[in-house]
Amino acid sequence: MDDEARENNGMGSDDAGCWKYLKEHINVIDADFLVLCTESRRKLLSQMIDYINRFPGKIEEADVHIFSQNPVFLQYMRKLSDEASYEMTEELLFLDEGKEPSVSSTYLENDPHILLQEMAPYILYKKSFLENYFEEKGEEEGMIDIFQHANAIWKHRVLEEVEENENNFDDIGIEEILSCWKHYRSKEEVYTSLNLELQDFDKNFLNYLIRNKLGPCFQKLQIEKDITSATRALVYFTEFLESEDKKLISGLVSIGYFYIQNPIENYALWHTDKKFSETYIAFLKILFNKSHYQTKQYYLKYYRRATNAAYKAAGLNSLKPVAKCYKLYYTH
Repeated sequence: MDDEARENNGMGSDDAGCWKYLKEHINVIDADFLVLCTESRRKLLSQMIDYINRFPGKIEEADVHIFSQNPVFLQYMRKLSDEASYEMTEELLFLDEGKEPSVSSTYLENDPHILLQEMAPYILYKKSFLENYFEEKGEEEGMIDIFQHANAIWKHRVLEEVEENENNFDDIGIEEILSCWKHYRSKEEVYTSLNLELQDFDKNFLNYLIRNKLGPCFQKLQIEKDITSATRALVYFTEFLESEDKKLISGLVSIGYFYIQNPIENYALWHTDKKFSETYIAFLKILFNKSHYQTKQYYLKYYRRATNAAYKAAGLNSLKPVAKCYKLYYTH
């Protein structure tokens, strides 16, 4: 991995700058693999190098590798009273020396979030693959096309990193998040040669954005009692759901926690706000009207009490079932 690649100012995975940077520098980088990120992520890179040195057979056969946190490390972090007290190391400490870590394969439609700028430091490219790709492509293409041409994309859950900037919403809103999804969705339609009937790319990408951005942002606004902003965000999301087809909405299972379970748990924070209450009922009506039976069963399986209350509220056009559910199960 080259120092010049490390100093790439965090360029995003799908913008033209990233594609151009890779193409212009591929011939001067003296390394078998490269990754795009800033110098501040040196420890992250050191962990990836440590992994490659210890398990070289886990790297050679695939053109692209995606790194994420080790589940064993995450379990350790949950036991700490103060996660901030953990200092990231350059070597991997939570790998069993006598057992090789497992590797799983994936593809762009299954993990479309790899196109996002925030994912750039976690993606390792085989240099020879990129050289062949750029030699073949005389005209500018894009990062989606690179992922589509990879012979294999492997996932490695080995990192021991504490994400300091997780769910940072200071400079991004729901409009920008959903515009991001629409942007990549339109690009996928141009570059893919696969049948998009199943909408895997659309559903998986939007579920990722709900889990990691839209949902936590909506939750944060409620906790901070910024109900006006929470209402505005919910109105926009409701209008978005209303504009999309039932097949897509039925695949957005990540909605369950952040938009059914969590608002009912936080009922005391917003129940006196008439605008939010009206918007929430309107949201529930559209959500359940556009969700298949299997999706509703999923919500019931994981969020039974809240889902029952929300479903009744939508049918009765009243928040009384939600208030009753909150009083019975979430006030203790």
